[in-house]
Amino acid sequence: MQHSAMRQAITNGEQHLRPVLDDAQFARYVDIGLALRQAFRTPALRDDFIARLQPHRRLIIGSVPAGIQQHGMLPAHAPTHSLADISDADLAQWLVDDGRLIYGEFTQQELDRYFETLAPWLPAHGHFIDLGSGLGKVVMTAALALPGMRCTGVELLEYRHRMAQARLAGMLDAARTQDAAMADEIDARVRLLQQDMFEADVSDASLVFIYSTCFAPLMDRLGEKLARELPQGALVTTTTFPLLHPAFEPVQQFAAPSVAWTTVFLYRRRGALEALPPAPASYLYEQDGAAWEAAVRAAFAAYDAEQGA
Repeated sequence: MQHSAMRQAITNGEQHLRPVLDDAQFARYVDIGLALRQAFRTPALRDDFIARLQPHRRLIIGSVPAGIQQHGMLPAHAPTHSLADISDADLAQWLVDDGRLIYGEFTQQELDRYFETLAPWLPAHGHFIDLGSGLGKVVMTAALALPGMRCTGVELLEYRHRMAQARLAGMLDAARTQDAAMADEIDARVRLLQQDMFEADVSDASLVFIYSTCFAPLMDRLGEKLARELPQGALVTTTTFPLLHPAFEPVQQFAAPSVAWTTVFLYRRRGALEALPPAPASYLYEQDGAAWEAAVRAAFAAYDAEQGA
């Protein structure tokens, strides 16, 4: 009953309002995004849009980058630069950053299955870390499902971090109406950080959770970070995309929909790095060029139809 009240406070966040990015931290992202959006919307610039993005299509989730679509977080004003002013290196980095800003989360039922399924591999005590924790649902569910663990969420965007803090406060308020001591105990175990996942301290993690469905361009870099910093024996789960670094031993693969709507991969950090072969260069996600271009041109046509063009 106590957990039921707390779980009710962890509401779904898929359709939450996304504010416009207007702070200095994302100034370059906004600058490039506005130029891309203008090229997407302007018929005379569309061939250049395709030509510039075609070499980087492995960095795009879907056909058109999420950030320049209507649900993106770019402001309404006109760009200050054209697409021609942007280097290929800056464009590629923008696409990586754009993938990091996409929001996704498991349903509560999927999270329940996730923690129930992983229970046989987990220690009684330890540290659960969610890299890219969004509105905090996974971290808070972990605090209920793993009573012996500290639970940390790491989220890049300030607005999502604030929403996670508010969600945690609501969850603890619901608990205090039933059992103040339990609420205080959970509060002491949960920590929410606004931080870049690549700067997060994972050195004592027992289990790292990564909702990596939109992180394909980041998986190799994440693998390198976790290989260097995780203790031997630590567990990692990813979604959709595997972790290919040789420092990680595959433990189990849970095909959809056994745990979640997408595949969940479970790994264990093994051996000293110097005893392992070097990590291979890998491209986890690259669409066929012709199919990608056809999808982009279909998106042009759909946008024009919406605008009555």
